[in-house]
Amino acid sequence: MSALAINTTTAIDYTEMEKVPAHVVFPELFEPSAVMIQRRKNRHPDCIPSNPMYIPDPEVAKLALVWLVAPHQLLSLGLQGHTGTGKTELALYLADKLNLPIYIVKIHARMNPQDLEGSYVLDAEKNKTITRKEYGPAAKAYRNGGVLLMDEFDKASGELTSAMHLLVEGKPWPLEMFKETIAKHNQCYVIGTANTYGSGHDERYITSNQMDQAFLSRFMWLETQYPNVVQESKILEKFAPRLPLHLRNDIIKLANALRDAALGTNRDGDIDDPIQCIFSTRVMIAWAYYIQTFGAFRKLKQSLDAVFLKSVTPEDAGIVKDIVEKVFGDDINKPLKDLLAKK
Repeated sequence: MSALAINTTTAIDYTEMEKVPAHVVFPELFEPSAVMIQRRKNRHPDCIPSNPMYIPDPEVAKLALVWLVAPHQLLSLGLQGHTGTGKTELALYLADKLNLPIYIVKIHARMNPQDLEGSYVLDAEKNKTITRKEYGPAAKAYRNGGVLLMDEFDKASGELTSAMHLLVEGKPWPLEMFKETIAKHNQCYVIGTANTYGSGHDERYITSNQMDQAFLSRFMWLETQYPNVVQESKILEKFAPRLPLHLRNDIIKLANALRDAALGTNRDGDIDDPIQCIFSTRVMIAWAYYIQTFGAFRKLKQSLDAVFLKSVTPEDAGIVKDIVEKVFGDDINKPLKDLLAKK
C-alpha cells in the first residue's frame, strides 16, 4: 500500500509579531542597546521596498515611529512639508522596516469616494463570466491591515474629505459601492502627506484645497524639513561618491541659498518677495546624478538646466541666475572634467 502524501502547507499569518532589537531594524535611528521593537514576523506580498538611499531625520522618524507602534492610534498621522522633504519616503521607510504592507492612494481633486472603496469587475470562472468585488487600496488596508498612505491629501475635494471622516478616525466605514460596512483592522495605520495644513490656495501649491477643521483635527501632525548641511552631505556622499567633495559642497550650498530665497533663513516663510521655485533634496540628488550621467565633457549648467532651471518661472529666473552665479561663479559653465581636476 503506498503512503498517502500529507499536505503540510499552512497559511502564513501575516499579523504574527516578533520582538527585534530596535537598532537592528532601525540602525539609522538607534544605537545598539536593549531597546526592543515589535514588527511583523512574516513579510507580506504587498510590502514595498523603501529607498536604500533614504536617510531619515532622526527626530521626525522617531516621533512617527512612536505613533505607529503605540497600542492605539487615537489620531491618524499627517506629514506636512514642502515638496521633496521626504514625506512619502518616511512612510515607505517605516512600513518597509516593520514588514507592513503599504497601500498608496494618490489623491487628486477629481477623485470621488468610490475610488477609495473599489468597484465591481468582470472575471472568468469555470468558463463563465462573473462579477466580483475588487476592493480599492484604501478599503484593502482598512479591512486587512497595513499602512494606508493618502499621498497629497490636501488636494482632495470637499466631497472626498467628507467621505473620509470615519476612515481617518478609525470608525466603521460604510462602502457605498458594495453596500457594506467594514471595521478598521487593528493593524491598519492611516497616514496622509500634504504640502499645506489644509489652508487652501497657496501661491506655490496652487492645487491644494481648503479642508475643514473637523477633518484636520483627526490628525496628529508632524512637519518634515529639508535635511541640514551635515545630513545632505551624507546623502550626497552616499549617492554621488564619485563627485569631488568641493563640488558636492557647492551643490548643497546652492540648494540652501535657493531655499533661503524661497522660504527664508529659518525656513518659516518669513521673507519678503520669495521666489516660488523650490530646490528640494530630490532636485539636489537628481542634479548630482545627471552631472555624472551627462558625462565629463558637458558643462554643469546643462544638467542644472535639465533638472531645475528650465522649470523656473520668468519672474524668478533673474534672481535664480544671480544666486547660481554667486555660488558657482565661472564653474557653472565649465565641463565636469575641469572640476574633477580642481583641488
